[in-house]
Amino acid sequence: MTNMRRFALWIVTIQIVMIIGIMTVYTFQPGWSSTLTAFYAAGEAEESFNEVTFPILLPALPDTYTLVDDERLYFTVLPNELNCFTAGTDLMKSRSSTSGSSCTCLAGYYGRDCGIPSPVWHACQALNNCSDFKPRKTPRRLIHGLNINHELEFFQVRLEEVGDVLDVVIVGESNLTAGGDPSPLYLLPELRKGFMGGFQHKIIHIFIDHFPLEGLADGWFADTFIRDYMGQEGLKRIKGIRDDDLFLLLDADEIPDRNVLLFLKLYDGYPEPIALTLRWSIYGFFWKRSVNGSPLVEDVTRIVAISTMRMIREVYDGKVMSIRRNYLTTEPLLSRVEIYQKNHPVKEWNIGQVGAYAGFHCSWCYNPEGIKLKLMSAQKDDKPRWGDYPEKLDLDYISGLIRTGRWFDNSQPFFLVNREQDSLYAPAYILKHKKIDFITYWTRHHLLTIRTVQSERNLCLQTAFKKRERQNKT
Repeated sequence: MTNMRRFALWIVTIQIVMIIGIMTVYTFQPGWSSTLTAFYAAGEAEESFNEVTFPILLPALPDTYTLVDDERLYFTVLPNELNCFTAGTDLMKSRSSTSGSSCTCLAGYYGRDCGIPSPVWHACQALNNCSDFKPRKTPRRLIHGLNINHELEFFQVRLEEVGDVLDVVIVGESNLTAGGDPSPLYLLPELRKGFMGGFQHKIIHIFIDHFPLEGLADGWFADTFIRDYMGQEGLKRIKGIRDDDLFLLLDADEIPDRNVLLFLKLYDGYPEPIALTLRWSIYGFFWKRSVNGSPLVEDVTRIVAISTMRMIREVYDGKVMSIRRNYLTTEPLLSRVEIYQKNHPVKEWNIGQVGAYAGFHCSWCYNPEGIKLKLMSAQKDDKPRWGDYPEKLDLDYISGLIRTGRWFDNSQPFFLVNREQDSLYAPAYILKHKKIDFITYWTRHHLLTIRTVQSERNLCLQTAFKKRERQNKT
């Protein structure tokens, strides 16, 4: 070997060692973007991770993530000895209240200390347990788990809406679809570029590189597998979890209400598990779902989503998807519940109702290309699996569904709401930032057409609904 070749080989070896060293030191952990962003932005990484399916090489994950207590002050102690929830209180009026009276609440807040938001107030009124709520000395920590495919806009909205009350976010992402087919990663490459950099210190990314064969024939099995894997692997990496800390399990298109989550962190006195009633939108926040075809009755999404870490361990056996499936009245959970409830209240508690929602659920809220991708990524067990019908994948056809409010079976169970006239139209971040394209595109370009179609539909639906009511009376 000539000296020149030896020198070239030596240079290549040094470069390889340097790259390995960089990837070893800059492990994928909360806060890693500040060190890795420059590396990737400089073009040093030749490989496009969006083109990788399987196998894939990822940087090493951290062994642990340590939870810390939230030391922010949420209550104000007034000279008249009132202890008021600051965000829910008119402090000026409360200061003039007599000693021993209640704080003066702002609109949307209730209770002696004005710490109960409207959705929770309606829920506790139904159970007659509002007086049971007591502020905690130390807030609970809130661990949020979810799985993601290509819902990057919703991930952004989620963190901007509630990220400050979430203590850690476990995100499961796979290079395989819910149907077991190869898929690119969407979130991880964007995180490496600095996406949501202000929240990366509390994000734990769980890569799922395998798919159970049982999931091809059983959609519930597939759903359960990816969520349980996300939860089990993510929780392994969190230190300092207390029994009364909360775990919140949601889908990528479900956005919880910040005030509800903050209440659950700050107060004791409620049972578990906790269900959330979410406002249900389709294609975008402009279409809402009706009940039985009536444009006058709004349908909602209700999901069991929250429990303590103690309940996850002692009742659900560490399987977080059991929160959502909520089989508390059947074995093997029933026997565990009977033991658990001797010391802890077990009662499914639903927060939220029409007009006082505990969050938002926006199904199929993508542009036509995103809806096509969702169709193609669906579970093999879906019946009907609309992605198996070529005509349903046509972008013009999908655009027509969004424009006219039709479903894939040609039904029309949706009604239009006016953004300007509905204060609960969408999450606050979306109302403030109109750049979320999949939500504003259709209202910007097709609102007139939608309104024309919807006016005709509403007239027909109201006529049919009144006719049905008359028939029922006779």
